[in-house]
Amino acid sequence: MKWIVVLALAACAPQLQTVQLVNKTSRQIEQVFVYPIGSPDHGPSRTTLAPNATANLQLAPGNLEVMAVSAKITIDEHTRDRPTASGGLELHGPMSVIFYDADAKPPEVDRAGVIGVPFTVRASNAPQDPSPPQ
Repeated sequence: MKWIVVLALAACAPQLQTVQLVNKTSRQIEQVFVYPIGSPDHGPSRTTLAPNATANLQLAPGNLEVMAVSAKITIDEHTRDRPTASGGLELHGPMSVIFYDADAKPPEVDRAGVIGVPFTVRASNAPQDPSPPQ
């Protein structure tokens, strides 16, 4: 009788789906959070990603948000930034999530089963040097 209950519970459990995370930036992604859309609790970071590295996560299907936190970057001598990027996805089968800088969109982002999540890096706040007279 117990094995019938175990089989019934196993049949009701959602099939986990593979999500491949890809870092197409030139810097480390220090944290990646995956959580239900709209949830105030992002939970613990799931992984880190070196530049051009990948990681696979096994996740239950549903509407999810993915958020990546980049390593700190130097914009100019007075400005530092720790860019973040986030996007929503409807997970119902295997997919890839590619993190990239908004000014360097990789072509594979436009393929089926791929979600692109761009980082927007702040511009410099430093005053621009005027052009030298000619």
